[in-house]
Amino acid sequence: MDNAWPIVVLHNVNSSSRCTEFVRIATGLGFKTLVLSQAQGSAAQKGIPAAQKYAYKEKANFLALYSIQDVVDLFSPEELILVAPQPYGKVTLDEEFIQNLSNKKYAIVFGGNDPGLTRKELDMGTSVQLPIPDIGSIGTLAVTLAKIRQLI
Repeated sequence: MDNAWPIVVLHNVNSSSRCTEFVRIATGLGFKTLVLSQAQGSAAQKGIPAAQKYAYKEKANFLALYSIQDVVDLFSPEELILVAPQPYGKVTLDEEFIQNLSNKKYAIVFGGNDPGLTRKELDMGTSVQLPIPDIGSIGTLAVTLAKIRQLI
C-alpha cells in the first residue's frame, strides 16, 4: 500500500465531467490512488462509472466514498491536507511545505464545487491555499498536483 500514497480526493462534486477531469489530471501527473467523496446528482449517476473506467485503464486505484471522514477512517493518513481558495487556507502551499510532505503518508482534498470546502471540513486537517487568486476547483487541483509532483 506504500506506493498508493498520496491519496487524492475530490469532495462534494455534482458534475459528471468534473469527475473524469479529476481522474485524467491526477493520473496524468502520476497519482495512483484517487477518491471521489460525496458525489451527487450526475456525478453519482454518470461521473463515478466514467471516472472509474478511466482510472482502471490508467491502472489507478479508485474509490467512491461518502465523506472525507471515510477517507481518514479507511486510510489513516499521517496528515490530511485540504486545499482552499484564498483567503481560506491557513498555510500557503509553497516549496517548504511540499518538501515537508515528501516522507509522509498524506491525503490531499479538493472541493469539487465552487467555492470549495466548508469551514468545518477545512478544520479537519491542515488547510492550504495556493499563492495565486482563485482559479476554480479543477484549476486549483491541476496546479496543486503539478506543483507537488514537480518538487517531490
